[in-house]
Amino acid sequence: MNSNRVTLIGKLLDDPKVRTIELRGGSSDIVSLWLEVRNGERVDRFTVEIYCPAQQEAAKAMRQGVRAEVTGALRHDRWKDKTTSKWIGKVFVAIDPAEGKIKSLGLADNL
Repeated sequence: MNSNRVTLIGKLLDDPKVRTIELRGGSSDIVSLWLEVRNGERVDRFTVEIYCPAQQEAAKAMRQGVRAEVTGALRHDRWKDKTTSKWIGKVFVAIDPAEGKIKSLGLADNL
């Protein structure tokens, strides 16, 4: 069992985005969401990247303004910028096959 687990409830700030990456012998889709989470006066925004085909289909049915519950793993990605040679990084929530889920909680009311 994965001990790196996070659950967020927030509002989708945009419709889901689908990217296709080329792999040896084929391609794979990644569905990305931009989620706004409010806690009192604090507002945080998270990127969610979905690699699980079943959860991708659930996410694709959602639209901007939907309140969603996301369970996944925190990840950190780093890469070197080709123009500046500086390292850049981001933290995001990943939903891997059989390791997380997304579900709609209906339309957001000033979440």
